[in-house]
Amino acid sequence: MNTLHRTRTHPALLPRYVTRFNCIGADCEDSCCTGWSISIDKKTFDAYCQVQHPDLAPRLAQYVKREESQATEANYARIELKPETDECPFIENHLCCIQRDLGEDHLSDICFSYPRYSRNFGGQHEQALTLSCPEAARQALLHPDAFDFVEATISVREDTVSQVASIHGMPPDLMNEVRIFCLQLMRAEGLELWQRLAVLGVFCESLTTTLAKEGPSAVPALLQGFVAMVEGGMVTDALVNLQPNHQIQAGVFSVLWKSKASKTASPVQNKVAEAIAKGLGADPVTGEVSAEQLVDGYSRGISRLPAALQAAPWLLEHYILNEMFREFFPFEGAAPYEHYLKIVSRFGLLRLMLAAQCNTEGMLPDAAALVQTVHVFCRRFQHDSHFAISVNTLFKNTGWSKLENVYSFLRS
Repeated sequence: MNTLHRTRTHPALLPRYVTRFNCIGADCEDSCCTGWSISIDKKTFDAYCQVQHPDLAPRLAQYVKREESQATEANYARIELKPETDECPFIENHLCCIQRDLGEDHLSDICFSYPRYSRNFGGQHEQALTLSCPEAARQALLHPDAFDFVEATISVREDTVSQVASIHGMPPDLMNEVRIFCLQLMRAEGLELWQRLAVLGVFCESLTTTLAKEGPSAVPALLQGFVAMVEGGMVTDALVNLQPNHQIQAGVFSVLWKSKASKTASPVQNKVAEAIAKGLGADPVTGEVSAEQLVDGYSRGISRLPAALQAAPWLLEHYILNEMFREFFPFEGAAPYEHYLKIVSRFGLLRLMLAAQCNTEGMLPDAAALVQTVHVFCRRFQHDSHFAISVNTLFKNTGWSKLENVYSFLRS
């Protein structure tokens, strides 16, 4: 019997938590097969057209539909979800009947790979996970050694491995030096997380300017200067007078939150959304909230957030590290500084969601609830390409994309 999709094994660099991850299947509290558009690659679609299985064949014909416009090899067709439940029609008792009856090699590329992101850069394979998967989020956010980097063997379909070439004319070794500096900066001892993000912003802005004016040859000196600045303690001196601005933080990020605060078919996501709305002072019927209530709710929640984070002290740091490694930071986008703005906007919105849940008269959220909020945030926002565009537009149109204004978002 021929194998539809062949896999290959490669040695790869990955955070330690990736080696611990296993899909928990029917035990998962928020199925990845609910509420999302499920893309089908052309090779899998062609195979589905030939299936003779008496139960699956008519369902495949009913629910697998060709993309009518802008189809690609990777996004050639889609699975239409059940309208009454918003679930994949091939899920039975929380398990995939395509995998059960046809084998794992008949899963589409996206179903086979999720939540894994794999790439090949300069002959080195790397892999990370998206934290929209609840189990991936637990493994990444709750263990102190989750971001110790190790070498391990991964099995991948070659079509799912992104190939990264030289960017901005930089040789691979220099690109890796920049990446390593950014990741190490996010783990720098003696600096609070907001201070690390502030320095990262200065670096990304300087890197963008240096590449535009002087080219890659000037980057090593730039790196050396920033390493000396961090090691010499100049960071704390420069940021000591920076004060938090809760009014701006609450106002800007609540606008982003409201853009996707509607109900879904997922009880878990709805539960988190309702808790956030309540914590921000929203009316339980209309969802409306005054600016004063919003700022008061956010300010009270943000003051209690450090106490809640004692249950998961690595949560925010590990979230940022994961996004930086998964996205090949700072090289996704037109310029390093634009990639930095994406990270800051996510940090700010996630912090708003966590703070809102801390604005309660009862118990603070425990580690499980905090991780669940990260999962829901990633599920609702990070997988929506339109959301990324709206964030970019909001920042630029309101002037918040300038670094001196970004500082207003960082300190809580």
